[in-house]
Amino acid sequence: MSRRLVIVGGAVLALAGCSATGSDGAAGRTEPPIDSVPSMLRTVDVSFPLDAYEAGPEQQNTITRAQNVLMGQCMSRLGFAYRPPEQPPVPTTGANARIFGLTDPDAAARYGYLNPAVAKARNQAPPAPAKPPTEAELLALNGRNDLKPADMPATLEEAEKSGGSDVTFNGQRVPVGGCARESFLKLYARKANEVDILFVFNLKGEAESKVREDSRVREVDKKWSACMAKAGYTVKDPMRAAKELGLAGTELSGPRAITAAKADVQCKEQVNVVGVHYVVTKAYQQQLIEKHAETLALAKEQVDSRLKLAASLTH
Repeated sequence: MSRRLVIVGGAVLALAGCSATGSDGAAGRTEPPIDSVPSMLRTVDVSFPLDAYEAGPEQQNTITRAQNVLMGQCMSRLGFAYRPPEQPPVPTTGANARIFGLTDPDAAARYGYLNPAVAKARNQAPPAPAKPPTEAELLALNGRNDLKPADMPATLEEAEKSGGSDVTFNGQRVPVGGCARESFLKLYARKANEVDILFVFNLKGEAESKVREDSRVREVDKKWSACMAKAGYTVKDPMRAAKELGLAGTELSGPRAITAAKADVQCKEQVNVVGVHYVVTKAYQQQLIEKHAETLALAKEQVDSRLKLAASLTH
C-alpha cells in the first residue's frame, strides 16, 4: 500500500534544540537525534518503521478470512457445517489516521471528536442474527469450557503430539481448545521459535511511552495547550483532548464538541504537533528496531510465511 506525507505549505522546519547527535531529555536520558521536522497535519497515509514487521490492515483481513477457512475445515472434519459469524468490514486504509489524535479539519467540522468510522457504522444496518450454535458445536469450536490457559497447547507441534482431547465427534478427537485453537496455532504458532504475535505491538507501545516523555514532544504539547487556552479550553494532552474536556457518548459529535475539535485541529496545525510527534516516534521506533533486529527479522519472516499460507487458503 503506497504511503505519502501530507505536507502543509510544503515547509520543512528545523526543530529547535535538536542536534544530529541527540539531546538530553528528562532525568538525563539521551534522546534520539532528529534532523528536521516536516510541517504536517493529516496522518491518514503516514507509515512508521515498525509497520514493516507486521501485517497491514488489508493483509490482516486476509489472515482473518484464512483463520475462518481453517476453522471450517476442522469443524467439517468433526462432522459440523461451520459458518463464521458475519463481521463488519475492517478499513484497509488509514490505520494511522488518529495515531496523534484528531488531525482532520473536515472530520472535526462534521463529526467533532467522534471517529467517522464509528459514525458510519452506526448508520449501517446490523447483520442478521445468526442461528445460535448447539452445545456440541460450541464444544467442537472452543473445547471444554473448564480448560485453563496452561492446559492449552502453545504450538501446533505440541498440539499434534498430544493427539487432541478426550472428546470425539464423527470418530475424530476434538483438538485441545477446539477448532478455534487449532486454527490459531496453524497461523500464528506452528513451532516453538515463533515470535509472539504481540511483539511488534508491544514495541510500538514502548516507543509511544518514550515519545510522551521526550522533551521535544513535551515542548510542542505545551504550545498546543497554550494555543487551546487562548481559544478558551483548559487541556494539556493533545491525544486526550475529548476526555479532558469531559466529552463522551453522544456529546462527542455535539455542537460543543465540534467547536472544540475545530480549535484543537487548528492549534495542532499552528504549532506543528503532528510533525514533531511523527519524527520523534520514527526515531524511537528506529532505535528499537536496531536493538531487536534479530527478533524482528524472524518476525518478518513469519509474517511473510503466514501471509503465504493465508493467500493459499483464501484464493
